[in-house]
Amino acid sequence: MTPMQDSSGRFIPRLVLTVIVYSACVAPAVAQGPAQRHSTEWAVITGGAADLPGGARGGSFWAAQLRWGKVLTAPHGPDLLRGTLEYAFEIVPAMLLRQAGTVYGGGLNPFFWQYNFTSHRRVIPYVQVGGGMLWTSRDFPAGTSVFNFTPQGGVGAYWLRTERSAVAFGVRYHHISNAGISKPNPGHNALYFYGGISWWR
Repeated sequence: MTPMQDSSGRFIPRLVLTVIVYSACVAPAVAQGPAQRHSTEWAVITGGAADLPGGARGGSFWAAQLRWGKVLTAPHGPDLLRGTLEYAFEIVPAMLLRQAGTVYGGGLNPFFWQYNFTSHRRVIPYVQVGGGMLWTSRDFPAGTSVFNFTPQGGVGAYWLRTERSAVAFGVRYHHISNAGISKPNPGHNALYFYGGISWWR
């Protein structure tokens, strides 16, 4: 064997090994969390909302949520629609609403359904719909009730940092209404823009 042949024989295996190691290091994270059946999500979310036309105006707000979710299905569906169904429960420990001063609130979102589109490994878009209950320190909107329902729905995405953690961002249509428990009941409509961090187990 000549020195040239010996060098080539060592170079090629080293090149293949280098490519494999490099590919493993830079490959997108596998979407284990939202793409794995029975995985549990824990998240912290916060954001702000601007009111929309229709109903009472002047009710922009800031809110924070603590979220627990459970992926109920394995990935299913064709191509870009492939995904998982998730149920989520949110606690809203703090909400500050602007209405001729600051109104303090808190509540629950116990009925949240989310579909995670898992065809991409790094970015996982989702659609969600749900609702909850809100208690406030003063009537909101003014002259209505301190207790309201909060139907919501929107879109967002997870950006996976690892197989078990992600940054989340999205927007929800957020409605506040007492469902006719008291009169008047103009309701309040807003777009809620939020971000957060999620972890899966």
